[in-house]
Amino acid sequence: MILLALAVLAFIAVHLIAAMPAAKASLRARLGKAYGPGFGGASLVTLALLVLAWRAREWVPVYEPPIWGKYATFTLVLIAFLFLGTWIFRGSWRQSIRFPLALATIFWGFGHLFVRGDVASLILFGGIIAFGAAYLALGLAQGMRPTPEVRKGHNLLGILFGLAFYGVFTQLHAVLIGVPVLTLTN
Repeated sequence: MILLALAVLAFIAVHLIAAMPAAKASLRARLGKAYGPGFGGASLVTLALLVLAWRAREWVPVYEPPIWGKYATFTLVLIAFLFLGTWIFRGSWRQSIRFPLALATIFWGFGHLFVRGDVASLILFGGIIAFGAAYLALGLAQGMRPTPEVRKGHNLLGILFGLAFYGVFTQLHAVLIGVPVLTLTN
């Protein structure tokens, strides 16, 4: 569990840099052109650590998820994927929402807590919820806004992408995470 907690903290530390413009600018100035690849590499390493630590976890139950939890999870994670699509595409909704990726992580985290009632899940998904809330709070406090560029038709593209990615990920979840979610075949 300690490895999982450290992986969550490392993931949060790397990703909160984007919510602190002064820290991000300072790091970008020091690293120059290496900032983008460095940030991408650090993101992938911390994500890989999360997955490895998650797979090595022990099952220590804390609470019994509700019987209807899977329906709440399907709904909240779908909303998370719709926010993800809104974040990826540059439609007007991205400007209106301002922090669709932070909201996606919050919905994703809460969604998983309806079907997972163990210590490792509380560490992972609770940490991701805390990250989303911290990013949202820092962004609002610093007046951050998405890039002002708005592309016509991208609201629809974002929703379609979110729906498609949700469908694909429900099928890949067993392969990538080790927990089957939904299967289309017997």
